[in-house]
Amino acid sequence: KYDVYVAEEDKRVVGFAELDAHGHIDCFFVHHQWQRRGVGSRLMERLISRAERKQIKRLYAEVSITARPFFSKRGFAVVREKLVARRGVVLAQFSMERWLAG
Repeated sequence: KYDVYVAEEDKRVVGFAELDAHGHIDCFFVHHQWQRRGVGSRLMERLISRAERKQIKRLYAEVSITARPFFSKRGFAVVREKLVARRGVVLAQFSMERWLAG
């Protein structure tokens, strides 16, 4: 089961995030035209708040090289880096985690 959060602007989806019961952030997306406008920060605040209410001790996600600075800035640390192939293209992927207080 996932908690799903959707960011909308003028009835248009501009971002979304999913959090499972174990603290895994399965999906985290902000439309490129809405990046650097606080949409991702607000979604992440919601995930952290929900995790704290559910007494989840650790959040974790597999993120792209592009998303890594966003997660790092919000207290996530790289646990592991790996290369993954997608449609014949090799991409860097980072397993990141953040421990929550309490």
